[in-house]
Amino acid sequence: MTETEYLQQTQILFNAVMTHIEDNYPDLDAQSQGAIVEIENDEGQKIIINQQTPMQEVWLAARSGGYHFKWNGANWVNTRDGADFWGFLNVAVAQINT
Repeated sequence: MTETEYLQQTQILFNAVMTHIEDNYPDLDAQSQGAIVEIENDEGQKIIINQQTPMQEVWLAARSGGYHFKWNGANWVNTRDGADFWGFLNVAVAQINT
């Protein structure tokens, strides 16, 4: 994948994350700043999603740990086990959406 394609796919993902949080979790604050999306609760607990352009990955940092995702042509999947990004995001959101 070219860098341009990677950047397009990450922007699509980041926009989808922002919409998902805004539509489904009114108590969480989602901010997008360039290559980073931060999701935060009222207590200051955060989920951080960011681009790793040199590796063409998206990283998700949450209370449960850090996860790396690569675009497989159809979905963003975990580099360790191939699991879908959205499953990890939903678990991370559940941990801070108390």
